Amino acid sequence: MSPRLKNRLTLLAIVGPFIVFFIVGRYFVDPWSLPRENKGQLIIPHVQIAALELQDADGEPYDDADTQGLWSLLYVAGPDCDRACKNGLYYQMRQVQRTLGENMERLRRVVVLTAPASEDLRGFLDDQAAGMVETRGDAGTVKAALAPAYEDAGGDAVGDIFVVSPDGQIFLRYPTHEDMDATLEEAENIRLDLERTLKGSLI
Repeated sequence: MSPRLKNRLTLLAIVGPFIVFFIVGRYFVDPWSLPRENKGQLIIPHVQIAALELQDADGEPYDDADTQGLWSLLYVAGPDCDRACKNGLYYQMRQVQRTLGENMERLRRVVVLTAPASEDLRGFLDDQAAGMVETRGDAGTVKAALAPAYEDAGGDAVGDIFVVSPDGQIFLRYPTHEDMDATLEEAENIRLDLERTLKGSLI
């Protein structure tokens, strides 16, 4: 065997497995059929936060310019705050942020008020969920913008929690629960997803 042929065979042996892997992955494997690591519901396509047409406390648009620099947990509130709402705001958002340790400052908590807050909701936000960024949005617009998350499951966005990237993309959804065991399980799901996301992000 000539040295030239030997070198070509050696090169083929090195790059061959990569070529085969690429061809199989490109033409024979459906990536959406593979198991995913995320615990929350992945929203595809992602929803840009500008589509919700939110306003901040000063009446200015709240969009991707406001989400820059940090990841966000976003809760869509109705006028009232039942047990599931309180569990979500406290255990699935406030307490989850605290479990992130040194990474907790990389996360902001946002509430979307789709109606004037009841006295009960106002009191809970002030006393048990302090530190949230408050935004306001039209209920119909918010529900329509987040409808892709409910094509299979039904329902709407009010009462759910979402993860928002620093560039304003809403990409994960989690329900809230009245049952405490379900609440704590969902809180752990959020924590795991956030830890994985923050670990892989430079932001």
